[in-house]
Amino acid sequence: MKIKQPQTSVEWESYYDLRWSVLRAPWSQPKGSEKDDMELSSYHCMVVDNNEEVVGTGRLQMNSADLAQIRFMAVDLNLHGKGIGKKLLHTLEEEARRMGAKVVFLQARELAVAFYVACGYEIIEKTFLLFDTIQHYSMKKYL
Repeated sequence: MKIKQPQTSVEWESYYDLRWSVLRAPWSQPKGSEKDDMELSSYHCMVVDNNEEVVGTGRLQMNSADLAQIRFMAVDLNLHGKGIGKKLLHTLEEEARRMGAKVVFLQARELAVAFYVACGYEIIEKTFLLFDTIQHYSMKKYL
């Protein structure tokens, strides 16, 4: 498996398809709901397998000169526990450092909190319910 940035239209389509299928489709959300108005100004990366299939995605946006936010982390549900999320997170944190961030912030789904804690993030607070069912927690890590 390798990590890279989407470049071609086929790669971008596969990137967004995985985001939608993991983060939106199970809650009957429409295609397009996996995107927001920060797509063009953000850093995107993905993990692809040996067949160039996208198996993980992540996005980094700078909220201020020293605060980065990770969004839309998604890993193929059949491949959890294989290190894909850690590879994505490490890449996004390195890019945040390169861009001058001192802190990384994210909104973690309840099921992912333990993963982020194991990667050095701390819970700030319990926040919102997405789609009236998915509890989120604000988390941060100092770089």
